[in-house]
Amino acid sequence: MRAPFLPAERIQNLLQIEPALALLGLALSSWALYKFLLKEVSQERHRNLSRHFNNLAGHSMLFGGIFVLYQLIGQLPQESRLVQFLAPYLGLIAMLTGAIVFIKTLRVMILEYLFLGHMKVGVPLLLVNLFTLLASIVVGAWMLTEIFGLKIAPLLATSAIFSIVLGLAMQDTLGNLFAGVALQIDKPYEIGHWVEVQNGMQKWVGQVYEISWRATVLIGLSDETMTIPNRIMAQAQVSNFSIRSEPFARAQLFKIAHGSDLSLAKTTLLNACAKIPEVLKTPAPLVFCSDSQESGITLKVIYALQDYGAQFRVQDLVLSLGLAHLQTAGIPVAFHRHEIRTVQNATLHS
Repeated sequence: MRAPFLPAERIQNLLQIEPALALLGLALSSWALYKFLLKEVSQERHRNLSRHFNNLAGHSMLFGGIFVLYQLIGQLPQESRLVQFLAPYLGLIAMLTGAIVFIKTLRVMILEYLFLGHMKVGVPLLLVNLFTLLASIVVGAWMLTEIFGLKIAPLLATSAIFSIVLGLAMQDTLGNLFAGVALQIDKPYEIGHWVEVQNGMQKWVGQVYEISWRATVLIGLSDETMTIPNRIMAQAQVSNFSIRSEPFARAQLFKIAHGSDLSLAKTTLLNACAKIPEVLKTPAPLVFCSDSQESGITLKVIYALQDYGAQFRVQDLVLSLGLAHLQTAGIPVAFHRHEIRTVQNATLHS
């Protein structure tokens, strides 16, 4: 039986009990952080973290089993050619599974760190995925260097031309990626925020659902899904209605007939607004006369809201209840009237 090409001594020096226990302890600490500090996260976040922990637990058990088997094989007589052949391969598999456990643990801990500041809403996976990618590259380069003695620096230097060609081929993709990173650094919006995006003649309105490496996903007011590339989001004018705690104002017009009791009409409209739970009491709704024409007097109702997504439903309630209360109070609503006069026996002259 031929000897394996893997460096058995290097693998044996790396696969020690102390680092393995430290790795399993790191995974266990991430679970403890979830149990003691993240009790208030939303149900969706609980499901997400539970899925990650189930996956992490499976890989940790696999790593522990392979590591124990490797240690048991190491206790067998070294003169056995079978042991000399299998031990390095089993050790390499143990190192690969250990590296997977380490990267997955780091990913979970980054998610937990982000969830600490966003208990009720989600966090963008872009930063988590980038961190996972960088950690995978670092761990992979370390394993190549420590096990096979491969020098990474000369390899990176010789791949410069390939990197340039790849960068040109993926120009749009990389543009969206770096635009997404810039958006996460500047934070003009986060998941759960209501935004209006204006790019030239195009306009999108919705709630931020996800920020991926390529695009930002919005859920519109009619539950439609809008996927906007990050490059467009970085160049567009974004109005964020959730980034501040202050409410925003909306208005509704009513036109009543001349001769109506204006004081009673104003009080009636304010009472209608008071019956809508979404209309804030502070600042209180305001009613004033905004215009007077032959067709009637226009009253403008200004009210404040906290939930941007409820504005159209509240607008419908303000209009419906306002008209109903005016009718109950005996205040007639103005109508546009057109007079048509006919001229009989008219003589036309050129």
